[in-house]
Amino acid sequence: MALPSFFLRFRNQLLADPKFLAFAQRFPLTRPIARARSRDLFNILAGFSYSQVLYACVSLRVLEHVGQTGISPAQLALKIGMTENKSDVLVRAAVALDILGWSKGKVALGPHGAALLGQPWIMRFIEHHKYFYRDLEDPVALLKGQSVEGGLRSYWTYEDGESDKQGYSELMAASQEAVSQQILGAYNFKKHKNILDVGGGPGAFLRAIGQENPHLALHLFDLQGVISLVEGDSKSQKLILHSGDFRRDPLPQGMDLISLVRVVHDHDDDVILATLRNIRAVCSADTTLLIAEPFAGNAANAAVTDAYFNLYFTAMGQGRTRSPKDIAELAAKAGFGSPKNWATNLPLITGLMTLRLIR
Repeated sequence: MALPSFFLRFRNQLLADPKFLAFAQRFPLTRPIARARSRDLFNILAGFSYSQVLYACVSLRVLEHVGQTGISPAQLALKIGMTENKSDVLVRAAVALDILGWSKGKVALGPHGAALLGQPWIMRFIEHHKYFYRDLEDPVALLKGQSVEGGLRSYWTYEDGESDKQGYSELMAASQEAVSQQILGAYNFKKHKNILDVGGGPGAFLRAIGQENPHLALHLFDLQGVISLVEGDSKSQKLILHSGDFRRDPLPQGMDLISLVRVVHDHDDDVILATLRNIRAVCSADTTLLIAEPFAGNAANAAVTDAYFNLYFTAMGQGRTRSPKDIAELAAKAGFGSPKNWATNLPLITGLMTLRLIR
């Protein structure tokens, strides 16, 4: 909730006053607040260092080496190819961040490390951050539109014949497993017969939906370069494949459910509007449009959607996070209405909304 302007000015004047800060740090009732604010500010300042500790642990397979039983500091140093002194620097940093811990003199998993080990897709995502770090080397240049060679823009190139489709398809598949579980927990697919996943990459979402709903006919639409990868994947035998550009090429008809899973936030308004109009052309009165992605506009998730994802999309060269209201307004221009939000267990991973044709 936004603060009244007079209160905001008063608060900011106090926080900028060295005498007040010194008083707040001494006074017993305000001391805990002052200390917490100092920690919060320092965590913002040092956040780049924390992310590098996490990246080092993941890229060196530290969590796998530690495992559920733990490992001696000397053994870990040997496995990751470091001197014991340098390995100790990494271990102590990871322990401070709850990635690692100690158990009877052994290096053990911390709560964050144990959670990561159980969700390999997050570690895959962390590994690909090496491209993002190149873009963030000069954030001012990034925000001024000065692209960096070898960053996210080159990694996430969607056009046929360019970029590493195998790499980003594998990353999409890994991340969509977690997204799929959130969607399955929030939405009932039993009433549908045919689902078309537009821009669905390697089909991980459709496979997850199909396992829980074997009655569904599973249609996947994506670029030919991506579809070619899916054709060679034995896990995707039940998928009905269609290739083309979802902005303009004809989509298959006869679907009562069409999904855009983590597609809308990847693109600018003009691309999404063209895509929605293309989808509308094959919709009937019974068709439901399902959109799933992290939504902006939620204060609890603002650090993720606004401070992380929007910088990420800036580096990627397209896209932005949108609130459900933003998406509903964009969809209305393409002829969709009746927006409905569905509560997911972890909105941080994905939100969910459905729309129907405007009659």
